[in-house]
Amino acid sequence: MELSSEAKVMTRLLQSWLQSQQGKYLLRRGMNLMQQGNVSAAIATFTDALSKHAQPEEAYLKRGIAYWQQEAFDTALADFEQVIALCPQDARAYNYRGLVRYQLGDEAGALDDWAIALQHQPNHATVRYNRGLVHVQRQQYEEALVDFDIALDQNPLLAEAYLHRGKVKHQLGDMTGAVKDWELALCNDLRLEEAHHLLVRLRQDTADETLCHQFLDLLPEGCSVKLEQQGSLLMLSLHRAVGTPINYFKFPNVLRERLIELEIPEARRFRLVAKAGDSSLAEWDQTYSIYDKAPCPPTHWRAALATTLLLFPPFGIIALVYSAQVRQAYKRGDYPIAARASHAAKKLCLSSGAIMGLMLFGLASYGVYTHVEIEYPNPSAKTALISESESSEDKL
Repeated sequence: MELSSEAKVMTRLLQSWLQSQQGKYLLRRGMNLMQQGNVSAAIATFTDALSKHAQPEEAYLKRGIAYWQQEAFDTALADFEQVIALCPQDARAYNYRGLVRYQLGDEAGALDDWAIALQHQPNHATVRYNRGLVHVQRQQYEEALVDFDIALDQNPLLAEAYLHRGKVKHQLGDMTGAVKDWELALCNDLRLEEAHHLLVRLRQDTADETLCHQFLDLLPEGCSVKLEQQGSLLMLSLHRAVGTPINYFKFPNVLRERLIELEIPEARRFRLVAKAGDSSLAEWDQTYSIYDKAPCPPTHWRAALATTLLLFPPFGIIALVYSAQVRQAYKRGDYPIAARASHAAKKLCLSSGAIMGLMLFGLASYGVYTHVEIEYPNPSAKTALISESESSEDKL
C-alpha cells in the first residue's frame, strides 16, 4: 500500500528532524569527549555529525579546534576555512584560523584574520586578548593595553588578560596598576603562579629600593649602592668611581650602626661587595654579622615597676612582661625582637604617665571649679534668687 503524499511529507519531515537531533547529540557528545581529554574520539564524533547536523559549520569548527589541540595545524586550518566558506561572518573561525597561522609562523596572516574577526564582532574578548599578546611581543605596549582593556570589559573573569595587562603596565612604569592587575588575576585563578611570583618580586624590589635610600647619606661622593635582601642576608653592592677613596675597614661598622637602627626583620648578616670603575672584579667581598657587637637594649624595668605601683597598673604589668623579654631575646641572639620589646615597654610607660597626668589634671580642674563655685557664686544667679525672695514677700 502506497503512502499518500501528505504521509510522505510527514515521513521526510520526521526523518529530517530525527537526523537533526542526532546531529545535535553527536555535537554535544564530541564536546563532552573533548572536555574529558579524549580528543581522538571527539574528532570521530564531530566527523559523524557533519552529515547529520543542520549547521555543519558548527561541527567543522569544533573538529578544527580538536585538530588544533592535537597540533594538527594543517587539518585544523582546512576545517576553519570550511567554516568561513559556509559562514563568512563567523568571528570564531577567523579567531582560530588566526591562532593556527600564528603558530605556523604567519604573524601577518594572524593579525589580518583577527582584524576581520573584529570587523564582525568588535568586542570579541578572545580575539582582543590574542592580538594584545602579539602587540606585547612587538613591544607595542599602548596598542596591547587597549586590546586588553576591551577584552576585560567584555570578560572580567579572563585571568590571564589581567596577568599580561599587569606586565604591560609594569613596562610603562605604572607599578600600582600592575600590582592591582596581578592581584585580580590571582582572585580569578589562584593557579597562576606567574602572577604570584611577579607580585612577590615587585614588592621585594620596592622594599629594597626604599631601604637603599636609607644608606645614601653614608656614602662618599662618587659612590652608589644597591641592596637586596635574601632571607637573613642583606646583599650590599657598592660601586665607587675611580679615584674616590673609601676605608673598607671602617665603612662596614658605619653600615652596621645604620642597620641596627633600622632593625630590618629577618636580617642577621650583611655582605659588602665593592667594585671600582668598570672593573668586573670585586675589590672587597666580606660578610658581617649585624648584631654581634650591638649592646643589649634598655629593659626599662624600673619605669615599668613604677608604672605598675604608682601610675597605671594595667599598662605597667604589660610593660613588665616586655621588659623581661628584652634580655631573653638578646641572650638567644634575636636582637630585633629584643629592641621591639624595649620600645614597647618604653611606650607603655610613657602612655601610662600621660593617662595618669590627664586624670590628675581632670581631678584638679574639678576641684578648682568646685572651690570657685562655693567661694564665688555666680552674681546673676544670686540676683535672680534675691528677686524671687522679694516677690514672694510682696505677695505675703
